[in-house]
Amino acid sequence: MSVGEKNYESCQDICGNLQKPGLALDRALAVDYSARKTTIDQARIEAELDKMEVTGTNILHVGVGNSQFATRFASRANLIDGLTVSPNEKAYADALGISNYTVYVLNKYSKEFVATILTKYDFIVDNNLASFACCKYHFYLMLDNYLGSLKPHGKILTDQRGMNWSLNDLGWIMTYEDLAGLESKFPIQVLKITDVVYALARIERCPTSGAALYVYNINTPDGGTGPLQCRLFGQ
Repeated sequence: MSVGEKNYESCQDICGNLQKPGLALDRALAVDYSARKTTIDQARIEAELDKMEVTGTNILHVGVGNSQFATRFASRANLIDGLTVSPNEKAYADALGISNYTVYVLNKYSKEFVATILTKYDFIVDNNLASFACCKYHFYLMLDNYLGSLKPHGKILTDQRGMNWSLNDLGWIMTYEDLAGLESKFPIQVLKITDVVYALARIERCPTSGAALYVYNINTPDGGTGPLQCRLFGQ
């Protein structure tokens, strides 16, 4: 496994595999991190999330790996849900016995997502947004799944190192500019938390004018859980 040669723009539009989208779903070495150490990019996301107000929040962790994320944040969060395509990762997570931690064996690129994930989240953590994407259609479906599961002020957190990784020459990589380009396609604002950790903040639209509104917290501009306010996007 290595950094792939394909980038976002060169990815095919539609793969045609509607029943089992995504790559390497049956390759344990690629998807089972239950017995491995936390990756550098995942650790960086966690370090930044640790600086935010997570008390009482709902968090979705996509790709649960060794479940150290849940071990770290479960005592402060209201709940943590996790997604994995690895039965071993789910078994490991369940064995931890964390009462407010639930892991689903579920493909993030699938339409089953919306029928399974019913909670609204303050944060969605995914360090490999496109690394296992098979085509733009399913990548966009994943983003639509995520945005539909975010609270109005919610954020998707990711890391450049994870976006640089792909499965051999099968997956594809993304840059910060690629993420920023998604602002024209989805109701998001892409933000740099650090030089390598990024947030995709959900924005709303004015019901009368259709203008984009950015939902933020007047007492905690970094995305905490204070009173919500709205402003025109870009202001």
